[in-house]
Amino acid sequence: MMVGERFTKEARVAVMAAVRDAEKVHAGEVGVEFLLLALLDAPVLAGFDLPREELEAAFRDYRRKGGLTKADAEALRGLGIDVDAVIDSVEQSLGAGVLRPGPRRRWFGMPLEPAFKKALENALRESRDLGHNYLGAEHVLLALLQGKGIVAEVLTERGVTYEEIRKRAASARAR
Repeated sequence: MMVGERFTKEARVAVMAAVRDAEKVHAGEVGVEFLLLALLDAPVLAGFDLPREELEAAFRDYRRKGGLTKADAEALRGLGIDVDAVIDSVEQSLGAGVLRPGPRRRWFGMPLEPAFKKALENALRESRDLGHNYLGAEHVLLALLQGKGIVAEVLTERGVTYEEIRKRAASARAR
């Protein structure tokens, strides 16, 4: 069975929605944040407080900062570097959005962020580790929570942990 055949309809639709949403906002690349936004209505996230507008604002800030997470910015602040002041200065000199990552490999006309591809690979591993014969939203979320970037950070800040999603995924029935 090919990898794409293992995707549930929900997971397949989420990947396509992520690409479409990245195109809509002229993001320059399809990042993992678009994948999370496409999965917000997944049953595995039921009960978590994940306001779309709040997440979108966090992701816009992340892209503006060239991929720095809050943890990165805090670490730099500890060294006496105010990331927001540096970015404001750079954008005044070179233009808004100059620090956003550049184009990468394309998929459906949009460049894919390496973390996006890695998340899908890790989702397949999660599915196999759980003994599932499908790749669903729960597996993609587990893969997103493995990362060290903005998606894992915003999910963890809102109480969505790898352990909780893994527990929910383990109790999911085979499809």
